[in-house]
Amino acid sequence: MLKLRKALYSGLVLILLNTMVWAGESSVHVYSFLHKGGELRMLTMRVLQEYAMVGMKNHYKNPQEALQKDMQTLEDGLQMLIESLKDDESKEDFSQASLLKAQQGIQEAKKLLGQAPSERSAMEFWKALDQVRDGLNRSLVHLSQMVYPDDDVVQGIMYANRLSTIAQRFGALYLYKVWGFGEELHAKEQLAFLNQFFPDTIENVQESAEELPEKEQKEVQKLLDGVKRNLSFFAIMGKSSRRFVPTLIYSKSEKIANSAGKIAEIFEKQAPKEE
Repeated sequence: MLKLRKALYSGLVLILLNTMVWAGESSVHVYSFLHKGGELRMLTMRVLQEYAMVGMKNHYKNPQEALQKDMQTLEDGLQMLIESLKDDESKEDFSQASLLKAQQGIQEAKKLLGQAPSERSAMEFWKALDQVRDGLNRSLVHLSQMVYPDDDVVQGIMYANRLSTIAQRFGALYLYKVWGFGEELHAKEQLAFLNQFFPDTIENVQESAEELPEKEQKEVQKLLDGVKRNLSFFAIMGKSSRRFVPTLIYSKSEKIANSAGKIAEIFEKQAPKEE
C-alpha cells in the first residue's frame, strides 16, 4: 500500500510539474506571439505606403524593393504564427480563424502585385491589405482582452504595437489621399478617428508601464514623448490645406513606429523567460 501511495504521489508531482512547464511555455508563447503579430499588423500599413509611393513614382528609400521584401516578411511571418498553434485550445485562444482570413488577404494582394502598382488597382490592394490587418487585429485583441485581460505585460505589448500600427495607418491614409483616393477611403473621417484614438492608446501604454521597474518606466516615457512630438506633425497636417509631402509622411510615420516598437520590446523583456 505504501509503495502504491508513493507511486501515485510521484505521478501527481510529475503531472503538476508538466502542467507548470506547459503553462510557462504557453505564457512565453503569448508574449512573443503578441509582439510578432503586432509587428506584422503594423507592416500591413507600411506596405500600403510603399505601394502608394511606387504608384506615384516616388523613389524615396527605394519603395519598390521595400514593397517586395515587406510582403514576403508579412507572408512568412503570418504562416509562422499559424503554424505555432498546435492544439484546439491554442487555435481558439489565438483565433486561428481570423489569421486564416488574414492569409486570404495576402493571397489577394500577391495577385495584384503581379502587375505594377497603379491607380486602377490601388483600392483593391488597400482592401486586400486591410483584410490582413483586420485578421491580425482580431486575433491580437481576442488574445489580449478575452484570454489575458489582467496581464500587464500583455497589455503593454498590445498597446505599444497598436501605436505603431496607428502611425503607419496615418501615413497610408495621407499617401493614398495624395494619390487621389481620399474620398474612396473616407480619409477625412478615418483621420479624425485616429486623431482621437491615438492619445487614448498613449494613455493605455502609460498605465501599463506603471508596473514596470522605475528605469524602464522612464525609458518608456521618454519614447512616448518622442511619439507625441512626431504625432503633432500629423495633427497639424490634418488641419492644413496645403499639399502633403509624401517623403515627410513616410518618414514621420516610420519614426513613430520605431519608437513604439522599442516600447513593445521593453515590455517583452519583462516577460518570464522560457526554461
